[in-house]
Parts: sequence; structure tokens; C-alpha cells
Amino acid sequence: MSGPGDVLRVAVVGDSTAFTDASGPQPPDTPTLWSNVMARELTARLGREVAVTVWARPGVDALAAWQALTKDRHLMFDVVGPADVVVVAIGSFDHAPAGLPPVLDDVVPRLRPDGLRRRVRSAVRRAHPWVVRLRGARGVRTPPAVFADRYGRVLDQARGLTMGRAVCIALGPTSHRARHHGGVHPRREESERRQLALAGVHGYRPVPVWEHVDPYADRLNADGVHWPAEAHDSIGRAIADAVAEELSPPR
Repeated sequence: MSGPGDVLRVAVVGDSTAFTDASGPQPPDTPTLWSNVMARELTARLGREVAVTVWARPGVDALAAWQALTKDRHLMFDVVGPADVVVVAIGSFDHAPAGLPPVLDDVVPRLRPDGLRRRVRSAVRRAHPWVVRLRGARGVRTPPAVFADRYGRVLDQARGLTMGRAVCIALGPTSHRARHHGGVHPRREESERRQLALAGVHGYRPVPVWEHVDPYADRLNADGVHWPAEAHDSIGRAIADAVAEELSPPR
């Protein structure tokens, strides 16, 4: 049994929203990032040291998270496996309005020579928002049935790596005001409902995100996606609430 003086180990599997604020990507120890807000809140509430390890990179969707959780041995056995709390913070990219085929994300960086790669990348960036608008922004990057399968696998794998003993939290998807994604997000609400419901089915405590970001949507990063410190703070506190409740002994 854990005592009050034991370290609470928290593993975060996320995308760029885990380390980026309104001014850009930040170092891991930046105090205003939601993971560090969560850690401070939990320390204050539980009287325990909290050690957070964040695995995150830009553009992580359910497929990328699944590949990492089944192939990256460090993530699997050094980060997630020993964790007392696992926070899965992906899905937003899957629900972004569909434009050009996602396979281009993998193909374009491999093009040679360099001049060709730069020209193609520039053309893709210019074309993507126009294709989103042409489709009415009704498509999503990952079809719902495909997302449900991949996301469910991610949740089960992360939980399984802890042998089922960790408190598991799933963050809902965010939205955007991004020109790259057409500046609109008509399927945001249904995507959020589906993802949070899936999290509950797989034994995770769901924590919505966009309701904490929306009040600050006029202060997003210039990219129209990433959050100011106030949104990070609100999300961090909401996660701490959920973790503390899950760790509290039943009455």
C-alpha cells in the first residue's frame, strides 16, 4: 500500500497540446503547462510528491499513439508501466476537419531532392485549407469507426501496461480557430461526445477539455490551436480533481 510520503508517478501520453502554449513549445518544467499545474494541485491535496513524465510530440493521432505504445520500449516499460496514474491526451488531431490525405504527412518529408520537398510541402500547406472548405469541413481526418477501434486499443494497451492498477484519465479533444483546418469545426461536439463515451467504456475517467479552452479562444496561439496559460491552468486543475477523486477511498 502507498503511504502519504510515497511518490505518485504520473505518465502522460499526448500531442503538442501537452507542451505548447500561446507563445509556442515550452520546456518540460514550464510551470504553466497543464501537466505541471496538475502535479502541484495533487501534491497540495494528497500531501505526496508527484513525478510527471510526459511523452508527447506534434500531430499524435490514435494510430501514432498505438504504434508508440506497442513499439517504443521506453514508453511502454519505463514511463507507462510503473505509473500510478496514466493520462491519455490524444484524439484532437483525429477529429480535425479532413483536407488532403493524411498519408502526405509521411510521404512529403521523404521526398528528395530538398528543393522538391520544399515546393511540395508549400503546395500542400496552401491547398489543405481550401480542400477543407470545399468539403464543407464535414469530413474528419480519421473516420469515426476507425478512430473508435484505434483509440480503444490505445486505452486498453496503456491500462494493460500498468497491469490494471493505475488510475486512468482520458482527456477529451480540443477544437481550433486554425486557418490550416479551414477555420471551422462543425463536428466538434459529436466527436467529443463519442470520444468521452469511448473512454468511459474502456474504464477511463473522462475529462472534457474544450469547455476549459473556449473562454480563452480569442487568445490562442497564432496557429489557432494551442492554449494560453489560463486554459492550461483550468485543465490541469480539472485533471487533478479527477485523479484525487479516483484515489480517494470509497465512503
